Amino acid sequence: MEPLSSQQTQQRPPVRRPSDSFTAAHDPQQGLKQAATSLKDSSLGYIQAKTELAAIEATEAAVFAKKKLSIAIFTTFFGIFSYALFLIFAFGIIQQFAAKLLTKISNIIVINQSNTIILLMMLFHLLIFLIYLVKLSKKPQEEFFSLTKSEFQKDKQWLAEINQKTGN
Repeated sequence: MEPLSSQQTQQRPPVRRPSDSFTAAHDPQQGLKQAATSLKDSSLGYIQAKTELAAIEATEAAVFAKKKLSIAIFTTFFGIFSYALFLIFAFGIIQQFAAKLLTKISNIIVINQSNTIILLMMLFHLLIFLIYLVKLSKKPQEEFFSLTKSEFQKDKQWLAEINQKTGN
């Protein structure tokens, strides 16, 4: 006779037999215990699966956010750099084509032509900034989430009606 191998000595999971369901049906405590255990096991598995899925999605979202952030940094840098070059170009064009007007303005405000151009460009940008600052500070005309708030109020009324009916 051969000795039993380690695989043969391992216990197999219990096999459910038709008599088990018969016993559970006639023994309510045993059936409730099995149902509670099954519910607990399935809910733990469900929560574990959802947690793993959320972790995978969070990792993917972090990678995507890093890519977008790096692209946004480069875009911002080159946008600011391009705008600075545009301002330098505009300065040269204004100085070249508006020399007579700049001479008259420079005589009035007692600064040289270059500083006059810089002052005018700064005032123009300050004006645009203030216009958009006022627009940004305005409150919206319509209330945010008005549909959601109205549905919430309807739900509160419905619950109050239910509580009055059950309270009577």
